[in-house]
Amino acid sequence: MEQIRVDETDYVRPDRAYLQKWKNKPGITGEQHLWVKTPVKQAAAGGGLASCERPFDSFGTAKKGGSARVGDTEAIELIVTDKADKAGTYTFYVAREGEPYLLKTVYKSAAQQTTTSFSGFDEPLNVRAPKPGDVLSAGG
Repeated sequence: MEQIRVDETDYVRPDRAYLQKWKNKPGITGEQHLWVKTPVKQAAAGGGLASCERPFDSFGTAKKGGSARVGDTEAIELIVTDKADKAGTYTFYVAREGEPYLLKTVYKSAAQQTTTSFSGFDEPLNVRAPKPGDVLSAGG
């Protein structure tokens, strides 16, 4: 799922994995190319967009994994087994040289897999709303 927040408005576009999760719901089909526009105050209740609902107190002890590449960057894996879900594992990919930036986080369990990637460190962030023709309004 992609999310852009500009001032008091969220723009959300589900990806294939998000749509797959909801595939048995009426009206949910195929790829989603449009963004849904919703006021930030409505997003608080919708899908946890306004806050991270997962407590981080369940993290276990980090163990050093092997070497990896994230794009063009050499990384070190840090592996953490989720104490609350014994089958769940987080793998954090941290830059090996220079600043130890977090490059990617992968969570795998029997029920789900999520990947979050980070890039553009120390670069200005130019956040813009999607083009008006690519946006559906969810009210507000």
